Amino acid sequence: MKKDTLLVIGACGQIGVELTTALRRVYGDRHVIASDLKAPTAALLDEGPYEQLDVLNRNALSALIVRHDITQVYLLAALLSASGELHPEKAWQLNMQSLLNVLDIAREKKLAKVFFPSSIAVFGPDAPRHACPQHTALSPTTVYGISKMAGESWCNYYWQKYGVDVR
Repeated sequence: MKKDTLLVIGACGQIGVELTTALRRVYGDRHVIASDLKAPTAALLDEGPYEQLDVLNRNALSALIVRHDITQVYLLAALLSASGELHPEKAWQLNMQSLLNVLDIAREKKLAKVFFPSSIAVFGPDAPRHACPQHTALSPTTVYGISKMAGESWCNYYWQKYGVDVR
């Protein structure tokens, strides 16, 4: 049975560094490819493979996935709330197009899994503050929250329409 090879997009971010390190402990250093638009941290380079990547470049993303025989993608690249509010169009472009690129390639290449983390930003100020239920009204107030909410809908669509396993 073939061992999974994972791609972490946005590996230089706060969560990306920690996640990449943890995944390398589980899957082995050479089976977790770290990637980001930025130059890598020394720690990421020392631990395993790193690829500088603009996730908006669909062809480069596809080539990287083929070159490393990727089976799972963790998409962490995003313009978060504070920066996104300063540049809403840029945030929407990065947050949505990166996801659509990953989902399309996952469908085409039949990747095993795509991981697209949610955010508390999808809830907005109207969400219950305590014991928030699984299903509640979503009313995001930032472009980041709006893009995460829309992204979750895209993920569900790709699961329903194409069978892409998105978590």
